[in-house]
Amino acid sequence: MRLIGFIVILFTLNTATATEKPKLTILSHAYFANEFDKNSVNRHLNAVIKPALADEFDIDVEITNHARLLKRLSGNEASCTYNAIKTQNRSKAMIFSTIPTYMHVQRRLYALKSTLKSGSEPVSVTELLKSKASFGIVGSTSYRELDSIFADKKFNVATIYGENAFLQLSRLLFSKRIDYIVAYKQTLDVHIPAHELNQLTSRRIAEYPEFINGFFTCSKNTEGYRAMSLINDYMQKVEMAAYIKELHQQMNDPSDAEAMLKIYTNEYGILFQND
Repeated sequence: MRLIGFIVILFTLNTATATEKPKLTILSHAYFANEFDKNSVNRHLNAVIKPALADEFDIDVEITNHARLLKRLSGNEASCTYNAIKTQNRSKAMIFSTIPTYMHVQRRLYALKSTLKSGSEPVSVTELLKSKASFGIVGSTSYRELDSIFADKKFNVATIYGENAFLQLSRLLFSKRIDYIVAYKQTLDVHIPAHELNQLTSRRIAEYPEFINGFFTCSKNTEGYRAMSLINDYMQKVEMAAYIKELHQQMNDPSDAEAMLKIYTNEYGILFQND
């Protein structure tokens, strides 16, 4: 009887070990230090991440700042994030989905109305820096086409790190310690009160294309590659097309959303059903 009991216990342990799913941490940016961060990651979690990955992974969610998020994705931890900008340097340490999870309207140039005149023509950040203007940037963020000019030590650029860096940048701007920031409109809309937003004006940036893609991004390890394979498969599904359409129509002006969805169809083969 003791032998039979031992065999039963051993079989139970082996079965539990064999069916235990590997852990995968989903990292999310702590951009705004409020409920927006939690709501955003939970929305992606329920619509995409769990349907695509929950059968094979034990999913955990953590909200952290941008610098720590990138550091963890570059390490050995089994981790992913829903929407990260792809750059050449990041591609060396991380893997990216074949289809964008979200298409952003480009960052814009922001300043106090006393500093920047409104207008439809784009403004060159390079020329502003050459004219001795001061900028504030988030140190852990890639500004892509502007990275090299912001890194040039001869220009006046304040670099901010840490939790809720956008709040620090806005304080520097409103106190006139810097002249300009480069930011997404959505970031400022969520982060800065309306009465302060009314003090700002913005212009398109000459160095930037119209839109920029964000991608599902994972660490380069066994779990990361498997998670990415599952996400790439899921992104071909009708459910994912519906979610992409929903997000872009809710978060953008109708003309921008229409242009973005056309890019998804023409460049990535994603077909959208009519409402």
